[in-house]
Amino acid sequence: MQPGPTIVRECSLCSGLIQQDTIMSGNTFCGVFWTDGKIDALMLPDQPRLVKCPHCQGLVWIDEQDKVGEIEPIIGLPVYEGSKPYIMPDLQDYLDELEKGTLIGEKEIYVRLRAWWSGNDKRRYDTSEKEDLSPKEIQNLKAFYEILDPSDDNDRVMMAEIQRELGNYEGAQDLLKKPLPDHLSRPASVIRELARRGERFVAEIK
Repeated sequence: MQPGPTIVRECSLCSGLIQQDTIMSGNTFCGVFWTDGKIDALMLPDQPRLVKCPHCQGLVWIDEQDKVGEIEPIIGLPVYEGSKPYIMPDLQDYLDELEKGTLIGEKEIYVRLRAWWSGNDKRRYDTSEKEDLSPKEIQNLKAFYEILDPSDDNDRVMMAEIQRELGNYEGAQDLLKKPLPDHLSRPASVIRELARRGERFVAEIK
Protein backbone atom coordinates (compact mmCIF):
# COMPACT_ATOMS: atom_id res chain seq x y z
CA MET A 1 0.00 0.00 0.00
CA GLN A 2 1.34 3.43 -0.94
CA PRO A 3 -0.03 6.29 1.18
CA GLY A 4 -1.00 9.57 -0.39
CA PRO A 5 -1.03 13.02 1.20
CA THR A 6 -3.21 13.75 4.20
CA ILE A 7 -5.79 16.30 3.09
CA VAL A 8 -6.80 18.91 5.66
CA ARG A 9 -10.40 20.06 5.40
CA GLU A 10 -12.51 22.59 7.27
CA CYS A 11 -15.65 21.26 8.94
CA SER A 12 -18.70 23.06 7.55
CA LEU A 13 -20.41 22.74 10.95
CA CYS A 14 -17.77 24.15 13.32
CA SER A 15 -14.80 25.24 11.13
CA GLY A 16 -12.51 22.75 12.89
CA LEU A 17 -9.74 21.21 10.79
CA ILE A 18 -10.15 17.55 9.85
CA GLN A 19 -7.38 15.29 8.56
CA GLN A 20 -8.35 12.94 5.73
CA ASP A 21 -5.82 10.20 4.90
CA THR A 22 -5.53 9.11 1.26
CA ILE A 23 -3.80 6.28 -0.56
CA MET A 24 -2.01 6.29 -3.91
CA SER A 25 -2.43 2.55 -4.45
CA GLY A 26 -3.53 -0.54 -2.55
CA ASN A 27 -4.68 -4.13 -2.90
CA THR A 28 -6.83 -6.76 -1.19
CA PHE A 29 -4.05 -9.35 -0.91
CA CYS A 30 -4.61 -11.40 2.28
CA GLY A 31 -7.86 -9.49 2.84
CA VAL A 32 -10.87 -10.95 4.63
CA PHE A 33 -14.10 -10.92 2.64
CA TRP A 34 -17.55 -11.06 4.27
CA THR A 35 -20.98 -12.07 3.02
CA ASP A 36 -22.38 -8.57 3.61
CA GLY A 37 -19.80 -7.14 1.18
CA LYS A 38 -17.34 -5.74 3.69
CA ILE A 39 -13.63 -6.30 3.05
CA ASP A 40 -10.94 -6.08 5.75
CA ALA A 41 -7.65 -5.52 3.93
CA LEU A 42 -4.53 -4.14 5.58
CA MET A 43 -3.20 -2.97 2.21
CA LEU A 44 -6.45 -1.22 1.27
CA PRO A 45 -7.53 0.97 4.21
CA ASP A 46 -11.14 2.10 4.38
CA GLN A 47 -11.82 5.45 2.72
CA PRO A 48 -15.14 6.52 4.31
CA ARG A 49 -17.29 9.25 2.78
CA LEU A 50 -19.37 10.11 5.85
CA VAL A 51 -17.28 10.82 8.95
CA LYS A 52 -17.62 12.36 12.38
CA CYS A 53 -15.86 15.67 13.01
CA PRO A 54 -13.31 15.27 15.85
CA HIS A 55 -14.13 18.77 17.09
CA CYS A 56 -17.93 19.06 17.13
CA GLN A 57 -18.86 15.36 16.69
CA GLY A 58 -21.15 16.27 13.79
CA LEU A 59 -21.47 14.04 10.73
CA VAL A 60 -20.07 15.47 7.49
CA TRP A 61 -19.45 14.20 3.97
CA ILE A 62 -15.69 14.53 4.01
CA ASP A 63 -15.16 15.20 0.29
CA GLU A 64 -17.69 18.05 0.44
CA GLN A 65 -15.73 19.94 3.11
CA ASP A 66 -13.50 22.81 1.93
CA LYS A 67 -9.89 21.81 1.42
CA VAL A 68 -7.39 23.86 3.42
CA GLY A 69 -4.19 22.12 2.41
CA GLU A 70 -2.20 18.88 2.37
CA ILE A 71 0.30 17.17 4.65
CA GLU A 72 2.85 15.19 2.65
CA PRO A 73 3.34 11.55 3.65
CA ILE A 74 6.45 10.62 5.65
CA ILE A 75 7.75 14.18 5.89
CA GLY A 76 4.61 15.36 7.68
CA LEU A 77 4.90 18.94 6.41
CA PRO A 78 3.36 21.44 6.51
CA VAL A 79 1.75 21.25 9.96
CA TYR A 80 -1.82 22.48 10.44
CA GLU A 81 -2.20 23.36 14.10
CA GLY A 82 -5.35 21.98 15.68
CA SER A 83 -6.10 19.57 12.85
CA LYS A 84 -7.23 16.09 13.91
CA PRO A 85 -8.10 12.81 12.15
CA TYR A 86 -11.80 12.20 11.57
CA ILE A 87 -13.74 9.75 13.74
CA MET A 88 -15.57 6.78 12.22
CA PRO A 89 -19.33 6.89 12.84
CA ASP A 90 -20.92 4.01 14.74
CA LEU A 91 -24.23 2.23 14.14
CA GLN A 92 -26.26 4.78 16.08
CA ASP A 93 -24.70 7.66 14.13
CA TYR A 94 -25.79 6.08 10.85
CA LEU A 95 -29.27 5.33 12.16
CA ASP A 96 -29.65 8.90 13.41
CA GLU A 97 -28.64 10.20 9.99
CA LEU A 98 -31.21 7.95 8.29
CA GLU A 99 -33.97 9.03 10.66
CA LYS A 100 -33.64 12.60 9.40
CA GLY A 101 -35.22 11.41 6.14
CA THR A 102 -33.10 13.71 3.98
CA LEU A 103 -30.91 11.14 2.24
CA ILE A 104 -31.62 10.11 -1.34
CA GLY A 105 -29.89 8.13 -4.07
CA GLU A 106 -26.29 7.07 -3.58
CA LYS A 107 -26.02 8.75 -0.18
CA GLU A 108 -28.91 6.73 1.22
CA ILE A 109 -27.44 3.53 -0.23
CA TYR A 110 -24.06 4.37 1.30
CA VAL A 111 -25.42 5.09 4.80
CA ARG A 112 -27.70 2.04 4.84
CA LEU A 113 -24.80 -0.18 3.78
CA ARG A 114 -22.51 1.31 6.43
CA ALA A 115 -25.20 0.91 9.10
CA TRP A 116 -25.48 -2.74 8.11
CA TRP A 117 -21.72 -3.26 8.31
CA SER A 118 -21.41 -1.39 11.59
CA GLY A 119 -24.16 -3.46 13.21
CA ASN A 120 -22.62 -6.67 11.91
CA ASP A 121 -19.18 -5.83 13.30
CA LYS A 122 -20.18 -7.15 16.73
CA ARG A 123 -21.16 -10.45 15.07
CA ARG A 124 -18.22 -10.41 12.69
CA TYR A 125 -15.44 -10.44 15.25
CA ASP A 126 -17.11 -11.76 18.43
CA THR A 127 -16.66 -15.53 18.77
CA SER A 128 -19.15 -15.79 21.65
CA GLU A 129 -22.91 -16.19 21.17
CA LYS A 130 -24.02 -13.73 18.51
CA GLU A 131 -26.79 -11.17 19.01
CA ASP A 132 -29.86 -11.16 16.79
CA LEU A 133 -30.50 -8.14 14.60
CA SER A 134 -32.09 -5.32 16.56
CA PRO A 135 -35.48 -3.93 15.43
CA LYS A 136 -33.73 -0.88 13.98
CA GLU A 137 -31.23 -3.03 12.10
CA ILE A 138 -34.10 -5.07 10.66
CA GLN A 139 -35.88 -1.87 9.64
CA ASN A 140 -32.71 -0.64 7.93
CA LEU A 141 -32.19 -3.90 6.03
CA LYS A 142 -35.78 -3.97 4.82
CA ALA A 143 -35.52 -0.37 3.60
CA PHE A 144 -32.13 -1.09 2.00
CA TYR A 145 -33.57 -4.12 0.19
CA GLU A 146 -36.30 -1.98 -1.36
CA ILE A 147 -33.87 0.50 -2.95
CA LEU A 148 -31.55 -2.11 -4.47
CA ASP A 149 -31.93 -3.14 -8.10
CA PRO A 150 -32.51 -6.88 -8.72
CA SER A 151 -31.47 -6.46 -12.37
CA ASP A 152 -27.96 -5.54 -11.18
CA ASP A 153 -25.93 -8.66 -10.35
CA ASN A 154 -24.05 -7.06 -7.44
CA ASP A 155 -27.29 -5.78 -5.95
CA ARG A 156 -28.95 -9.17 -6.39
CA VAL A 157 -26.24 -10.91 -4.36
CA MET A 158 -26.56 -8.23 -1.69
CA MET A 159 -30.35 -8.66 -1.68
CA ALA A 160 -29.90 -12.40 -1.19
CA GLU A 161 -27.63 -11.80 1.79
CA ILE A 162 -30.16 -9.37 3.27
CA GLN A 163 -32.91 -11.99 2.94
CA ARG A 164 -30.68 -14.61 4.54
CA GLU A 165 -29.81 -12.38 7.50
CA LEU A 166 -33.51 -11.60 7.91
CA GLY A 167 -34.22 -15.33 8.07
CA ASN A 168 -35.89 -15.65 4.67
CA TYR A 169 -33.70 -18.52 3.51
CA GLU A 170 -35.89 -19.60 0.61
CA GLY A 171 -36.05 -16.03 -0.70
CA ALA A 172 -32.26 -15.77 -0.50
CA GLN A 173 -31.81 -18.94 -2.56
CA ASP A 174 -34.40 -17.86 -5.12
CA LEU A 175 -32.50 -14.64 -5.79
CA LEU A 176 -29.37 -16.63 -6.61
CA LYS A 177 -30.93 -19.06 -9.11
CA LYS A 178 -30.05 -16.98 -12.17
CA PRO A 179 -26.44 -17.18 -13.48
CA LEU A 180 -23.93 -14.67 -12.11
CA PRO A 181 -20.56 -13.42 -13.43
CA ASP A 182 -17.47 -15.26 -12.23
CA HIS A 183 -16.42 -12.68 -9.65
CA LEU A 184 -19.74 -13.13 -7.83
CA SER A 185 -19.93 -16.91 -8.02
CA ARG A 186 -17.98 -17.55 -4.79
CA PRO A 187 -19.92 -15.15 -2.51
CA ALA A 188 -23.19 -16.36 -4.05
CA SER A 189 -22.21 -19.98 -3.40
CA VAL A 190 -21.38 -19.25 0.25
CA ILE A 191 -24.61 -17.30 0.80
CA ARG A 192 -26.63 -20.05 -0.89
CA GLU A 193 -25.08 -22.76 1.29
CA LEU A 194 -25.57 -20.75 4.50
CA ALA A 195 -29.22 -20.21 3.55
CA ARG A 196 -29.64 -23.91 2.85
CA ARG A 197 -28.33 -24.65 6.36
CA GLY A 198 -30.58 -22.01 7.93
CA GLU A 199 -27.74 -19.79 9.17
CA ARG A 200 -28.52 -16.09 9.43
CA PHE A 201 -25.39 -14.37 10.69
CA VAL A 202 -22.74 -12.60 8.61
CA ALA A 203 -19.93 -14.97 7.68
CA GLU A 204 -16.43 -14.92 6.21
CA ILE A 205 -16.05 -15.94 2.57
CA LYS A 206 -13.04 -18.26 2.64
